[in-house]
Amino acid sequence: MNPEKIDSNVLASRNGKAIEEYVRRLLPDIIFLNGQFDAVYHGVPLEIKSCQATVTDHSHQNSLRSGRFVFAAEQHEALLEAGGEYLFIVHMEADPLLSFREVAEDIGLPEFSGVKSVAWRSVARSFVEGF
Repeated sequence: MNPEKIDSNVLASRNGKAIEEYVRRLLPDIIFLNGQFDAVYHGVPLEIKSCQATVTDHSHQNSLRSGRFVFAAEQHEALLEAGGEYLFIVHMEADPLLSFREVAEDIGLPEFSGVKSVAWRSVARSFVEGF
């Protein structure tokens, strides 16, 4: 296996654990699930999305671009039907920089199938003026 891939997998696992701990501190009443959604918070289904603030991408002029949140169409539709919310977390090497909750229907995703990735700045436009 490619050593870079192993390193990125280890990094992703470490980041995931750190973000989960951050969420537990941020929302002490959260109930994590092993089902269709990540959690329930005060009776509302909650899907947690996190991404790095910037990632390396050599196709860009400065080799960096904004991180992206990844959405699965079936899960997004189910969250819409359930009146659920997303918890978005932008981090840099597992250190949270920005977090915000948004009702699923208010994030303005167009209808899509499969998987869709969206730059975090696009999702957080109203939260990050000048960030």
